[in-house]
Amino acid sequence: MFVFKAAVVGTGDAADEIAAAIEAAGVGVVRSAGDAFDGLGDVDLVIEAMPERMSIKHRVFAELDAATPGHAILATTTAELSLTEIGEITLRPHQVVGLHFAGPRVVEVVEGDDTSPETAQAAATFVQRLRRTAVRCAECPGFVVNRVLGSVAAERGSSTELSGALRDAYGDRFQPARDVSEDTADERAELKTFVEACLILEEGVAGVRDIDLAVGKPFAKADALGLDKVLRALEAAEDRWGEHFEPPLILRRLVAQGRLGATAGQGFYPHPLPETGYEDAVVKLDVRGEVGVVWIANPPANSLSPATIDGLARAWQDVIARGLRAMVLASANPMLFCAGADIKAFTTWDEASGRAHLERIHALGREWEQSRVTTIAAVNGLAFGGGCEVAMACDVRLAARSATFGQPEINLGIIPGFGGTQRLSRLVGPAKALEMNTVGDPISSYEAFEYGLANRVLEDHELFDAALAWGRKLAGQAPIAVEQIKRVSHAPDLDEGLAAERDAFLRAFGSADGREGIAAFIEKRAPKFTGQ
Repeated sequence: MFVFKAAVVGTGDAADEIAAAIEAAGVGVVRSAGDAFDGLGDVDLVIEAMPERMSIKHRVFAELDAATPGHAILATTTAELSLTEIGEITLRPHQVVGLHFAGPRVVEVVEGDDTSPETAQAAATFVQRLRRTAVRCAECPGFVVNRVLGSVAAERGSSTELSGALRDAYGDRFQPARDVSEDTADERAELKTFVEACLILEEGVAGVRDIDLAVGKPFAKADALGLDKVLRALEAAEDRWGEHFEPPLILRRLVAQGRLGATAGQGFYPHPLPETGYEDAVVKLDVRGEVGVVWIANPPANSLSPATIDGLARAWQDVIARGLRAMVLASANPMLFCAGADIKAFTTWDEASGRAHLERIHALGREWEQSRVTTIAAVNGLAFGGGCEVAMACDVRLAARSATFGQPEINLGIIPGFGGTQRLSRLVGPAKALEMNTVGDPISSYEAFEYGLANRVLEDHELFDAALAWGRKLAGQAPIAVEQIKRVSHAPDLDEGLAAERDAFLRAFGSADGREGIAAFIEKRAPKFTGQ
């Protein structure tokens, strides 16, 4: 779904600001006051910004359904009405989505019961084109931003325009508190922000990353402080101020698991625990049992600069030297995986230096693919360009719900250069790969799973646990067998592939690991593989 022309329906400052943002992004825009719907026959997206009354929304959406092309997305800026109910007046409820402009930078992309994944992804891509942060969430009263702001306002003893609706939906925790002293107001507000954010997460309304982007990073702050300390603070607050501060289930669960935050290596987000000599490196090595975690830590966007490639190569050689059997490739930035190559470095290349850089990263990727070490990419947030390509060089790709994958090089007038024209087609098929490489728009984690680019989709706060579990499982497999499977699995010609498989089978069969595995099966015991 592409947006070449958009329309804004409504009057007032909000409609004017939205139209101005669209125009500034280089997209054609049509304005309508909502009493006439002429000139909308060629728009791709309409944003309705009318008063918050369902009768008005239904009238406008019924008219828009008739006045716009069948492919057009119909978006509403409502902050309090049911998106699903609004969409029911149309013949295309799957193309109805919420775009709640919640402040100068954040836009909540709200999915109703009938909103299709394609519509939600297209809307999020459009928001990013406006240089806004897209926060995807499910429909619920208040969405993310207003729920948190409403709960904080109530705890400060005040209310918002939505307070009544929020009280009806969620109960007394949105009732303005009494006798709030100035000494405790900030503390109570901070704790209530965290509690409401946890409830939104537990209800599946939005993921950790989206909630943090929307409302001031309560989860990142909790990780930095220590989740055990947050738990104790909430327990004390519950005793002092009442049941609104009951520690959320997700917090108690993480503390029970020992996931206490940054100092423990994991909380709501994973955190590096670098080995000696890697503390200040742009790529850090973190050994956890038989699994080596290689963290890309090149702020702000984890770009694959020459120094980052050098760091990846150094960490990889250390993984091999330590005899580790699995590697997890992860991001030290909780908001993204890797935004791609270092574009500024391109300006210093000539043909010779550019070729050398590409050959270096190609060689590293092939080492990963042909090694007996299994590699797992834990992809959080965006993985664009080189970030997508380095993930594709891994054996397994686990995607957080927040993950998006894309090859946007075409927008710079260039092509993927870190393997994207070759590995992508082998994973998703030639047609989808050609589409992604020539269009340049990202796909969601669920689309990536559907097309075979991702092996699993997980909640953001479960991604790293899953990656380590995959690492532990694959680290326990016979190293020679793993190596031979990886080496012969992608032969382009079937006869050549079968011949390679025969040779590989005999190498594994004749190894000490092969004899050990067969003997252990017969003797009904666990095998002990040594890589011999």
